Amino acid sequence: MVFPSVSMPPNMNTNTIDLHIHSTFSDGTLSPGELIEKASAMGITALALTDHDTVAGVEIFKKLGRKNNLLRIISGVELSVWHDDLSIHLLGYGFDPKHPSLQAGLDTIQRAREVRNRGILEKLDSLGISISYDELDYLAQGQIGRPHFAKVLLEKGFVNCLDEAFGRYLGKKGKAYVARKKFPASQAIEIIKEAGGVTVLAHPGTLDPQYYSLPGLMSSLKKVGLDGLEVYHPSHSAYMANKLLSLGRKESLLLTCGTDYHAKPEWEELLARISIPESLNNELVNWLKTVD
Repeated sequence: MVFPSVSMPPNMNTNTIDLHIHSTFSDGTLSPGELIEKASAMGITALALTDHDTVAGVEIFKKLGRKNNLLRIISGVELSVWHDDLSIHLLGYGFDPKHPSLQAGLDTIQRAREVRNRGILEKLDSLGISISYDELDYLAQGQIGRPHFAKVLLEKGFVNCLDEAFGRYLGKKGKAYVARKKFPASQAIEIIKEAGGVTVLAHPGTLDPQYYSLPGLMSSLKKVGLDGLEVYHPSHSAYMANKLLSLGRKESLLLTCGTDYHAKPEWEELLARISIPESLNNELVNWLKTVD
C-alpha cells in the first residue's frame, strides 16, 4: 500500500495514541516486547496490538505493557471478514482474549486461512515454484499470510520485489491467488461483543477513496452492531479524514486512529501522519480509561 502525504490543519497535535499495529504474531517485523520498547522511546502513551485474525500475542503484549507505566495497553485484533460481497477489516478492542466465543470464531477464520495457504502452495507448485510450509512457518511466529509467501518468493529469487510477488502471483489477479472462505462481519461483531469488546471499521478510506458508498456502508454495518470508525489512518487524505470525522459524529460512533504499522514505512513516519484534533485525543484518552 502506498501512503500519501497528508497535510493537517494547524489545530492538530502530535499524536501519542496508536490503536492499530502488528507484531511477529501475524505479519509485523517486531515482537510485542520490541513494540513496547520502541513505543516508549517514541513517547506513545496508548497502544493496541491488532494482529491479523489472532490474539496469540495479546497477553504477553499487555503483560509487558503493564511493566511500563508510560503506556496504556488494551487488547486488540484485526479480523478479515465480509459484509455482503465486500471484503473488509474489522478492529476489535477491549475484549477478553480467552473468551470461548472469540476463540471459536478465530479458530474458524484461522482454518480458512490455512486452507487458503495450502491452495496457494499448490498453485505455485503447478507453476514450477516449490515452497514448503516449513519455509513459511519459519518466517511467521504466528499466522501465515500472503506477505510471508511474498518474502519467500523474493528470497528464492522468483521475484525482484514484494510488489512483484503480489502483482504476478498473490494478488487478486495473480496466478496463484486463492480466495479465502468468507466469514461474515455480523458474526465477527457478535463474537467481539460476546467477549466484552467493541468493533471498529479499519481504514475505511481504502474501501471507497471517492467517498461514494461509505455513508451507506457505515449505516449498514451499524445496523449489525458496529461501534466505531478508524478516522485517522496513514492512507487517509485530509479530505477523507474530515469526511469520516463528520460521518462518525453524525452516526455517534467511536472514532479512532492507528498507523497500521508492520515494517515499512517506519513507525515514526506513520505516526506523524495521523495527528488528530485535541478534542478527539481527549475523547480517546477518556475512553481508554474504561477499557481493559
